[in-house]
Amino acid sequence: MNTLDEIPVVLYGFGFIGRMLARALLKLKQYDIVGVIDINPKIVGHDMGDILRIGKTGVIVSNEPEKVLRNSKPRVVLHATTSFLNQVFPQIKTAIEHGANIVSSCETLAYPWYRYPKLAKELDKLAKKHEVTVLSAGVNPGFIFDTLPLIISGSCLFVKRIKVIRKINALKRRPSFQRKIGLGIPAYMFDKLLNEGKITGHVGYAESAMIIAKVLGFKLSKIVEKQEPIIFNNKVIGIKGYAAGYSGKRKKIYLEFTASANLKDQDIVVLECENYKVRWVSSGTPGDQATISVMLSFIPAVLRSEPGLKTVADFIPFRTPVYS
Repeated sequence: MNTLDEIPVVLYGFGFIGRMLARALLKLKQYDIVGVIDINPKIVGHDMGDILRIGKTGVIVSNEPEKVLRNSKPRVVLHATTSFLNQVFPQIKTAIEHGANIVSSCETLAYPWYRYPKLAKELDKLAKKHEVTVLSAGVNPGFIFDTLPLIISGSCLFVKRIKVIRKINALKRRPSFQRKIGLGIPAYMFDKLLNEGKITGHVGYAESAMIIAKVLGFKLSKIVEKQEPIIFNNKVIGIKGYAAGYSGKRKKIYLEFTASANLKDQDIVVLECENYKVRWVSSGTPGDQATISVMLSFIPAVLRSEPGLKTVADFIPFRTPVYS
């Protein structure tokens, strides 16, 4: 039971990310996990602590979201199930209707007006009706491809173009991520599985581009997205993809992601300004840990926010002057 100083939280989704969120929350005194929702029959009915191997906590994993939300009355739902809004819409809707603010890792919820404008409109209306805030944020979308370059742009007068390149060693990532990019499958199967949605590669290129455009005032005429396999000995050893955002014939935004075996981790941000370039380089950002950190970092802002469906663009503290 939470004290007056603790914020009651429900975890919706208790896979790899959900469990990482739980371990982090248990170290933070200001939050109290009051419920866990998941459909995995192997963990439903089990104590959260037993699954985390930390001992009994009294919080039992349930596959009945309405019952959990009704009984626990969370202020915040941390949602981590899947990448596509059309699939998670009922989950988000149920949480809203029970008066919970939501921070989700669903990539296409990061800027839902791009792929799902009708669902976005409905969620925004519903969130305002129930006086809650809904936000999607993680490492990507939510940070490397959007929030980070936007924060860096604060030092740039008249931004002309933005380029972000992210490289990660796929062998260091969890098995579910490796399956997501098709690591190890025969090369001839890649396009078929990608088209069928059985592998997805990176999800959220366009959403990050739209977030950047919203903050900087770029009027994008089109966004081109593409993903292709990296092949060695007729097997997929990685994936490379990109999004390019155009204003007319001018490329204003370029976001590139490569995940491959034995690749050196690196993140690069390049901003072209009026009279100079800014180049920021890091030795890589651990994706899973960053996702957890970003989600938790946004909770206070979400709780202070006006109700409605938001994006990370709504929490950038400035608007950088840009060329038209």
